[in-house]
Amino acid sequence: MNIRNQTISAQARERAAALLQELSLEEKLRQLGCTTLSGCRESPEDKDLAGGIGEIALLDIRMKPKELSGRIREIQEYVMAHSAHRIPALFHCEALSGPVVPGTCLYPTSIGLGATFAPKTVQTMSDTIRRQMRAMGILHALSPVLDVAKDLRWGLINETYGGDPTLCAIMSCAFTDGLQGDALSAGVAATAKHFLGYSQTLGGLNLTRTIADRRELREVFAKPFEAAIRKSGIRAVMNSYSEWEGRPICASRALLTDLLRKELGFEGVVVSDYRSIQRLLSDILATADTIGDAALQCLCAGLDMELPDRLGYGDELAQMFRDGRADQTWLDRAALRVLTLKFELGLFDDPFPQWERYADAFSGNAPAEQDAARQSLTLTKNNGILPLKSPEVHLAVIGPTAASLRLMFGGYTVPSMMEMFQITGDASQMAGVTNSSGAVRKFDLDATDRVIAEAYPQASTILQTLQDRYPNCIWHQGCDYLDPDVQDIPAACNCAKNADAVILCLGGKNGWGRHCNTGEGNDSASLELPGAQEDLARQIIRVNPNTIVVHTDGRPMTSQWIYDHAAAVIEAYMPGTWGGQAIADAISGRFSPAGRLPLDLPRSAGHSPVFHAEHSGSVGESFASGALNPDGYMFSKATPLRPFGYGLSYTEFRYSDFSVSVAPDGSATAQVMVTNIGDTASDEVVQLYGRDLCGSMIRPAQELIGFCRVPLAVGQSSTVYFSFNLNQLAFPDEYGIWHLEAGEFRFFVGGHSADIRAEAAYTLSCSRTVDAAGRCFFAETSFSE
Repeated sequence: MNIRNQTISAQARERAAALLQELSLEEKLRQLGCTTLSGCRESPEDKDLAGGIGEIALLDIRMKPKELSGRIREIQEYVMAHSAHRIPALFHCEALSGPVVPGTCLYPTSIGLGATFAPKTVQTMSDTIRRQMRAMGILHALSPVLDVAKDLRWGLINETYGGDPTLCAIMSCAFTDGLQGDALSAGVAATAKHFLGYSQTLGGLNLTRTIADRRELREVFAKPFEAAIRKSGIRAVMNSYSEWEGRPICASRALLTDLLRKELGFEGVVVSDYRSIQRLLSDILATADTIGDAALQCLCAGLDMELPDRLGYGDELAQMFRDGRADQTWLDRAALRVLTLKFELGLFDDPFPQWERYADAFSGNAPAEQDAARQSLTLTKNNGILPLKSPEVHLAVIGPTAASLRLMFGGYTVPSMMEMFQITGDASQMAGVTNSSGAVRKFDLDATDRVIAEAYPQASTILQTLQDRYPNCIWHQGCDYLDPDVQDIPAACNCAKNADAVILCLGGKNGWGRHCNTGEGNDSASLELPGAQEDLARQIIRVNPNTIVVHTDGRPMTSQWIYDHAAAVIEAYMPGTWGGQAIADAISGRFSPAGRLPLDLPRSAGHSPVFHAEHSGSVGESFASGALNPDGYMFSKATPLRPFGYGLSYTEFRYSDFSVSVAPDGSATAQVMVTNIGDTASDEVVQLYGRDLCGSMIRPAQELIGFCRVPLAVGQSSTVYFSFNLNQLAFPDEYGIWHLEAGEFRFFVGGHSADIRAEAAYTLSCSRTVDAAGRCFFAETSFSE
């Protein structure tokens, strides 16, 4: 928890208020605007910078960090020289797994970071991002993504931390604490997105209507945002493109003001997702006749800044203020928030990049990146074939993802941006970005891989690293990762049939455009593997049952046939630079994988969404007790293919001495001893769940209280401690008043959400009203060394 950043600096607000009094209407309005610099080589004179600007969006960055810092200094000098009050601009970029700048740190994508169940890893990453962005002069990150991902059809699963609100809350605070630092004057403003309910939309389609009632929106989707606001003082929030209850979210006062500010306590700046305001016009949502009307709706609702260009917050809106059609109070409110953030970040005291101070942030990051890649790997099946410790084993490496670097990186990373802007020259599939790069070139994965190999010489493919580990290793692609007509499955089967074991590398490509199967705008009606990969898997496994499936993609694999018939499955998500090495190390037994599934795996798209913390009566035993068909569907079970929090390792653990103690004020502690009783050192992710057995409102079948990732040597025992408050299980009544009701509460501990190793109960004798602002969001954890 970052106590210093929890509240807005009074001094910063006072300085901003004083400056605001001196600004003209045009100067105020320009502070709410943004302009895009693509490639950073454009002349400032050709951009919308005269008169000052609130923010500058950096896209298609091709400069290395030191050169970029010099360029940002030049642009900042120009902005201040052309601002009557010398107001500096904020610069922003994406930073989900590292700044999207060549030569910066690059970690696994967010869904893989969620699978680590290691918030310290996320905080270490975001602290490195903070120092690198400070060095370059980029003080605003459009990260983290706090959407709770329950529907795997949605293409942006990879940007989230997973499908549980408590997991997402823990990771949101870790990311924010690292990025904003101990004091915002030495930090970078984090942006919580996409507010709110963006990940649960009509048909799982990006940009469509949010499908969630008020209770689910408040208890599930808002929880990670509220945790980041109240515990870590996150300074920016970005709206969702969707609509809720008939209003575009970017123009919803009910969400951006009443919920976000009045109920969740947010005091910072709300920024638009790219070109959200335009969506109000007649060609899409049709709630505004003109761009000025659309802009005014959004401003009045609580949208402070328009990204990435001044389309709505421009000339037409300015005229509306001048002729009295719009109240300047709304303008002053938003401008004050923007200026306050700039003062908090120290921009007025030192508006330029701090290269000399933070130059060392660009070296020595490889070990932490490697650890993160290892921690993310999730072993979701193993019949005992893994690990393959003998280097003499004869391996057949099969599959389209084995020999590609690009297929290990997610969207909003340097490799995917290089592909979009520099290789294909097509940015038309990125939301809110117009394509201005000229002719679109045909996609070429080999060309992309060559560029990535040059930019990241330390990276190696899965195949390359396996060949280093196992001299007797042969390879066949089998089929294309996407095109079903590009295949030679018989040849791949011939390669595989006589091998001691097969490493079958399956998956997809995450990013933008129709050459990707997941990513922004790449939503799916089917969760089957793309192209001919399902057929490849079935035929390979039939000729060689000793098949180990390694899956890399923006969402986990959900093939029930493969889970039923493969010897082992490793879910690797988008592991990044060190993914090939981490996967080979796990297969060869150099470490024991211990990642956990950050969401429930559905058996098919038709089972979506699945959620372990669904209301009683809609999931698990309570559903079966009341259903006409206890299985759920006619020809399929309703249970997940793999439950939330699931993951195996190369050893076994014993849980003992579990206890829960609750004080009269609700403060609670739980503890359990965990012992490694196998023959391999490994981490164990100890998870604590709770349930209110009976409430005046239907409660979840279970709720995650907290978790702790513990390293254990062979034979070692460790006691894991959870500190929380019983009010974490409180809930709002029909009128929005939060209560903790009298009755019995059950707790269980285990290695995943369906693994009950030990249980404990507590009975609350008297109901109490709960201050939602002060309630517990998740348990703090520790363990004995």
